[in-house]
Amino acid sequence: MNAETEAIVKKRDKAVSFLFILMMIVAAWIWAVSVNTWTVMGTLASLLCLGLFVWTGLRAIPPLTEYIIPGTISGPANVSSTPEERQRAWLKIIVWIAVSRVLLIFIAYAFLVIRNGYTGDLISRFIETWHIRGIDAPSYLGIAEHGYVTEGDARFHIVFLPFFPVMIKLVQFFTGSYMAAGFVVANLCTIAAALFAYELASLDMARKDALRVVKYIIIFPAAFFFFLPMTEALFLLLSLMCLYYVRKKRWLLGCLCAALAGFTRSPGILLAVPVAVEFARDLAASYRTMERRTFANRVIKALVCLATVSLGLLAYLYINYNVTGNAFQFSIYQREHWSQRFYFFFDTVRYQMEYAVNTLKDGDSRSFLGLWLPNLSFIFLMLLMMLLSARKLNPAYMAYIFVYFAYVVGPTWLLSAPRYFAVAFPLAFAATLLTRDRWKDGALTAVYIAGSLLYLAVFVAGYPVY
Repeated sequence: MNAETEAIVKKRDKAVSFLFILMMIVAAWIWAVSVNTWTVMGTLASLLCLGLFVWTGLRAIPPLTEYIIPGTISGPANVSSTPEERQRAWLKIIVWIAVSRVLLIFIAYAFLVIRNGYTGDLISRFIETWHIRGIDAPSYLGIAEHGYVTEGDARFHIVFLPFFPVMIKLVQFFTGSYMAAGFVVANLCTIAAALFAYELASLDMARKDALRVVKYIIIFPAAFFFFLPMTEALFLLLSLMCLYYVRKKRWLLGCLCAALAGFTRSPGILLAVPVAVEFARDLAASYRTMERRTFANRVIKALVCLATVSLGLLAYLYINYNVTGNAFQFSIYQREHWSQRFYFFFDTVRYQMEYAVNTLKDGDSRSFLGLWLPNLSFIFLMLLMMLLSARKLNPAYMAYIFVYFAYVVGPTWLLSAPRYFAVAFPLAFAATLLTRDRWKDGALTAVYIAGSLLYLAVFVAGYPVY
């Protein structure tokens, strides 16, 4: 980068940083004048969250600018490997997933027996062990079997997006059971997601590090949700496919995967952010080398592909309109039935801390250990990993995890932060980049495994883990 370009980049960084800080100040002021009750612990937690988020953003802006600016472009590392090496890696990953599923089943059953004593064999107590009726799984299975309805409690199923139920419906023709189909879809998607994570990581990392990315996805403390008939595995797969194909410059295919992710879970629309970063990077690299008309056509193609990302969400809105007559009926149900609306992520930390303190004082260990402590722990763990990896992580991935954090932590009644973070694939990339030393890798692996066992134990014990 020459001196002139470097000066331009620094000015751009300062301008973007100023706008970012201004936005955060405005958000903090709106929050401060709207909060009715203040507690010391809640306020401190909220300010710490906001401070870490702003610090992370300021650290991430220069790498993002450098990633996009002309003259600093470098393509994927394209780590060479023979077909035999790839086959061995794929086989190893598939074996890992299969073994992890078996271990999950037996460990969860062991936790149930330890808690309740022997009340039946593993198969007869399977539904009880995994609390299928206590999570969102019955809603997805109900949509797969009956579609969206407008009467009874099932009318609230419209808040759950349709692509996972569609997949269950298709697989049910082969399994004969919606429940079995849900497990088959989830676990096949887990295998495929692990393989795509490996291939995506291999664009920039050595193969051994790419395998560590897969490891950190598998052992993430809330990763047992990938085993269950829930949307996590499918959403993770589609997110990874999106970034993999976009990085390989198969733009339309990548954007279609993003659209399907948005048809699976609402945060799928956020994949437009890393896609836009990759588009900007590619366009910046070709700006000076292409004829004006050719470049204009390329910009139009990029915009069309980027618009494709919204198709999944638009299709979901149409389903809402077709079923209920209101394209945004899901938001009404979320607000009225679940007290759910979108607000500032740092206010979420405030009330989460207040609930944690109050439940601890009241001796409500179930809510403290099942909800508030895991939510707060994972929120700050994610912030810390974002902060430490802000200058190491691929800037497109960093941009995605940044907006994803603000989006999924923002709801006014957050219950499932660990599960939401399990599908935030840049966390696994960050974990790998931060643990180059063997002892760091071993330490974080041990922490993840211990967290996985503890979180699975409270889930099996029937604590409020959603």
